[in-house]
Amino acid sequence: MMLRVLILFSLGLMCAANVSPPQVNVYTYKPVSKGESNVLLCHAREFSPPNIKLDLLQDGVEIPNTEQFDLSFDPNWKFKLTKYVKFTPRDGVVYTCRVVHNGVTKVVKLDS
Repeated sequence: MMLRVLILFSLGLMCAANVSPPQVNVYTYKPVSKGESNVLLCHAREFSPPNIKLDLLQDGVEIPNTEQFDLSFDPNWKFKLTKYVKFTPRDGVVYTCRVVHNGVTKVVKLDS
């Protein structure tokens, strides 16, 4: 694990001169049906350096028990990361993903 962190840190230093903000998508595993269990996902891609934080929010409050895939990168040395959580969509509730990358915060809404 430590070696992986060290490698990603080194890659981040190499990419530091080439800062690219993330492209972010917030979506669900299957079409939204109110009251039916689903998975909410936030996928950030094409970003550099790799210092990023994703939070899934329900009406502006962080959703507990979220999970995250390992940070990875594409052949072009741009990084990608996905955070997700099981949830049951409800009427009138706004679901978003807060992305903090390189000191810049952006909130992206689920369009359902």
